[in-house]
Amino acid sequence: MTETTNMTKKSKKPSPPKLFPDELIDQLLAQVQNKDAESILGESGVAGLLKKQLAERMLAAELTHHLTAEVGQGKAGNHRNGTSPKTVITPNGELNLDIPRDRQATFEPQLVGNTSAGCRDSTIMSSACMRAA
Repeated sequence: MTETTNMTKKSKKPSPPKLFPDELIDQLLAQVQNKDAESILGESGVAGLLKKQLAERMLAAELTHHLTAEVGQGKAGNHRNGTSPKTVITPNGELNLDIPRDRQATFEPQLVGNTSAGCRDSTIMSSACMRAA
């Protein structure tokens, strides 16, 4: 008589869902000439440039929301007015950003804080409280 044993397999933990599709990662990596760690993960590499571009995109969206809210409150006449350089401290070091401005100087970015409002900590970044020279 043969006895079959029920072998239990170790169950794998389900992997977390990917934030970005592999195709997008492949597109980013295709932009890199040198495939070394610094070119990919360094501050001047793809990761650093992506962090800067993401932060600046979020800041631009904040300003758009701010200007739209002002129009909704009947405050017309405020518009975008270029950018100002600002160095912010992140958990991974300094990050030089171009912070969007408005003509009436009423925009106070929530992502990085505003130097005129003093130092404010953010869960994402904290202000270095100084403009880049």
